[in-house]
Amino acid sequence: MIQPGSRVLVGFSGGPDSTALARVLMALAPRLDLTLGLAHLNHGLRGQSANKDQAVAQAFATANGLELHLAHVDVRALAKQKKTSLEAAGRTARYAFFSQRCKQREYSCIALGHHRDDHTEQILLNLLRGTGPAGLKGIPPKREGGIIRPLIQVSKSDILAYLEALDQPFAVDDSNTDTAFLRNRVRHRLIPFLEEAFNPDIRTGLDRLSRIMALEDDFLERQAEQAFEAAVSHRVPGEITLAVQALTQSHPALAGRMVRQAIAHVKGDLKRITRRHVTDALDLAGASEPGKHIDLPGQVRAYHLRGAICFKKETLPLRTLGQREKDPDTKDHQP
Repeated sequence: MIQPGSRVLVGFSGGPDSTALARVLMALAPRLDLTLGLAHLNHGLRGQSANKDQAVAQAFATANGLELHLAHVDVRALAKQKKTSLEAAGRTARYAFFSQRCKQREYSCIALGHHRDDHTEQILLNLLRGTGPAGLKGIPPKREGGIIRPLIQVSKSDILAYLEALDQPFAVDDSNTDTAFLRNRVRHRLIPFLEEAFNPDIRTGLDRLSRIMALEDDFLERQAEQAFEAAVSHRVPGEITLAVQALTQSHPALAGRMVRQAIAHVKGDLKRITRRHVTDALDLAGASEPGKHIDLPGQVRAYHLRGAICFKKETLPLRTLGQREKDPDTKDHQP
């Protein structure tokens, strides 16, 4: 995860996980010639408790001679603006802040303190939401944007034992016990129930499941990439066309992945793209006649052409585009 001579930015809340991660990297720093920095975001949600956490981060940085990057974001206002949950808004704000400071100060990577318990909890959360193979992989050890998670295979109990052995204090976030949050209900209610009633080693079983699914998903994704490239008949930024025959004659699992890759090409990501959207695109390829289209999130529209499906990111909002298409005096926007 970390090359010798790297500059590592640690996402530091002051809690046990990030504190243990910082101490581990501090111990490795002389051997690997690492330069460490800490990044702490005050979410503005817990009043004086949040200010105390910030003070803990400042004290830790000062005591250990580490550069500390601080920022304050009104996560409640952000959640309202984005029409999302506090948890999702907080996560978005943290990653944006970490990424910004990483680029500004030329850090090599961003180290986060997620551990094995977080990983298995995420698998259950994804399962409850109705996930596919990717969701059963849980939290990846590495991801785009230089994110690494060195403690992802370490249990929470081992982290706490490590801090106790070091006599290292840390902040405690009271919101981690608030069962109003789904993750906390999974952590404090569902997993203990599963351990007691079904499998006392459920976390190990979930971790094993994630490793199996990671291998399976990687294989299928490679197969889909080959099939996708063979199916492309036209490709420019913001627009891609696939042969209908390639979709209709492929196994549905493979065809669905090809559609997701096409959408990712024109949209830039797969945010808000659900299984329903993929199924609608496959139905468009298999059942409709040329001239039909469906609308997808991110101003993406899929058109059924003669023998092909074109995915295009429109320049106009789809609602505006639809209104203009109803007006006989406007030109057809079909590719």
